[in-house]
Amino acid sequence: MIDQPTEWLHVCLPKIEATTRSIIELTQKDPSHLSLDEARPEYLEQRWRELSRVDIEDTHFTIVIPVHDEIHLLPSFLGAFLASELPWMADIQIIFVVNASGDQSATLIKNRLAYIQTPTEIPLSPSNFDQKRLDTAFEVNRNRIRFLVVETPTVGKANGLNIGNEFARRQNHAIAINIDANNWVEPDSIALLYGRAKQAKLDIPESGNVLVNANEFCPTSMTQMQVSARVKTQKAEVTGWFFAWSTQWIHENGGFPQEAIEDYGTGLLALSQKKQIDESEAKIWGYCASNFFDENRELIRFIYGGMQLARRFGNDPLATEILLEDFPHLRPVSRRLEYYLSKKRNKGKPLKYIRSILRWLFNELLIFNARQKLRRSPHGQTWDPIHSTK
Repeated sequence: MIDQPTEWLHVCLPKIEATTRSIIELTQKDPSHLSLDEARPEYLEQRWRELSRVDIEDTHFTIVIPVHDEIHLLPSFLGAFLASELPWMADIQIIFVVNASGDQSATLIKNRLAYIQTPTEIPLSPSNFDQKRLDTAFEVNRNRIRFLVVETPTVGKANGLNIGNEFARRQNHAIAINIDANNWVEPDSIALLYGRAKQAKLDIPESGNVLVNANEFCPTSMTQMQVSARVKTQKAEVTGWFFAWSTQWIHENGGFPQEAIEDYGTGLLALSQKKQIDESEAKIWGYCASNFFDENRELIRFIYGGMQLARRFGNDPLATEILLEDFPHLRPVSRRLEYYLSKKRNKGKPLKYIRSILRWLFNELLIFNARQKLRRSPHGQTWDPIHSTK
């Protein structure tokens, strides 16, 4: 595991070491009856109860991992993910949805899972969301944990999440969790997120909570110092790298929004219905853009997704109000100029006034580029890779 942020290693390696030490200590207490293979599941069950505060017999959920051309980061992602403290006897379904990958991502995942147990190929019933999805899947089972690799030529993370939500509902799982395949969870993260999802009652349809966020740690690829969780600045913000949702609620709303920023769109959908987005102590790591060019490409993509959502929710006053609050870029041009030339910010400060004018002009250029992208692809879900985040 060499591709993760340096600070991830500093935080997680002691946790992995502590788990290993605890398992060894279990065997030493009763070496005649407890081997390492027997001690590991016993310890993981105990650890799961401590972290999630949920009994093994009450643990039922699906993890959905959308994958698109992630061949370079998948080895380190899988190393981190498979180090998660998951109890083998819990009802957990882990689905890799490989969507329109032009590389060997699916083969790499299958080869890694084959080390766990002998795989089988199973038939699948048709998908209500994606008619092009393959009708068979690669399956590996370890006790009650089920791994599936599902493939589709249809591109888009939202489509992948909708496929995963179908599998979750067919397994009678009321809670599902997304993990992006180019990010890294800490060993205890899944337990903490699932435990919070249970406490927030995502498994009860009448509950007002439908989403649970994680904390996002995003240094640049060159950052070596300690980093803090990124502060959420938007009302409808969802940690797209790692979050939990109510599978019933998503189903009732026809699936995840099929836009470029499906995570924020899902949060906006929730708030427009006066539902709640809860927060957890779970953590996930990934890289943010580390150069001016990539930062602007990310911002153009984000504005583009906001414009898509403005069309989708155009007749919803509450959603529109939240969207305009979170996206100054979508306000009328006069209000955008007013935003940058705030009297309170620039009064008596000519240099700051000039800088504000320049920021406004540059922002208008980004908005123009996002509009061009919207014209070319009104319903696009994907984007060019941001290389400095790899």
